[in-house]
This record gives sequence, structure tokens and C-alpha cells, in this order.
Amino acid sequence: MRLASSLLPTSLLSALLLPSAADAEARFRVTASWVENQIAPEERARNMHFTYLVTLGNDKKVRETSQMRMERRRAGPPDQSRESQLGETGGGRALTQWKVVNESTLVRLTGWPSHTFAIWLRTQGDRSCTASLEWRLKPGFTIYESWSSIRGQYRKFTEPAWPRATCEVL
Repeated sequence: MRLASSLLPTSLLSALLLPSAADAEARFRVTASWVENQIAPEERARNMHFTYLVTLGNDKKVRETSQMRMERRRAGPPDQSRESQLGETGGGRALTQWKVVNESTLVRLTGWPSHTFAIWLRTQGDRSCTASLEWRLKPGFTIYESWSSIRGQYRKFTEPAWPRATCEVL
């Protein structure tokens, strides 16, 4: 992140909210993994691994590139990139948006028909961050569902197990 030397912000996110930080940009790498215990269309455990490169610009736009690492040798979907204003919703089958929660917290919300998936990104000063993962079922649902672009159908799974997330300030 490049800030004017006269600025000593308490966090990366608060620096971007200050009008005098015109050249500010915050960049993060979030690495996330978990196990999905799939129950349909077939029973199996799926190891999920994602890397998100996130840039929060002074223009209040969030640029994200995500990469999924497949556990099998089949070719996975290509890297996905998207850009949106903070709070703007975008996506295909699942709607995704980034929101500023406070001066040190961003959240990425993805809404599926059955549940919401959140990535919480918290900064500590201007050189450190943490990430955590959260899944919440919507009322009336007892299992999670997400789209499989490879199979062209929804997968059903129980609550994800062993969620792990790391964050790096770039």
C-alpha cells in the first residue's frame, strides 16, 4: 500500500476512507480451504481450496481474482476476475458483494439459494490481516447447495468441515 508519508492510519481500510489518501490502494491475498462432505449427486468428501487476490482501490472499487485448486487432475474453471463498487452485487448463480463493516473489516458475502457464505477480512494496522470463513443456512434449509459448473448441476453437502483461512497484505 502506498500512502503519503504524512498519513499514519490505524488501519488499511480507514486509510482508504480518508479523502487525503487519494493514491491509497490496499491489496490482500486470502487463501481459504475446507472440506465439503457431499451427499448428492454422489457421496464423497471434496477438498476445496481457493485463493482470492483482493484490491480495494481509492475509487471505492473492489477488484478480485479468484483461483480454485482442484483435488483431481481434471481441469478446473479458469481464474475468475470481477470488479465492483463496494456494496454492489454481482455474480451468476450466486450473488456476491464486498462490504465495509468498519474501519478494519471487509466482508465478502455470497448468497446461494440455500445459504450465505462469508469471508471476513480484518486488518491489524497497515501490515497485518486475518481472514475467517462462515456458512449460514437460510430459513427452511437443512443442507447446503452450490453449483457445479463441471457437472452442470447442484451439489448438496453438509456443513463444511475444517475451515482454514489465511490473509496476507501485499
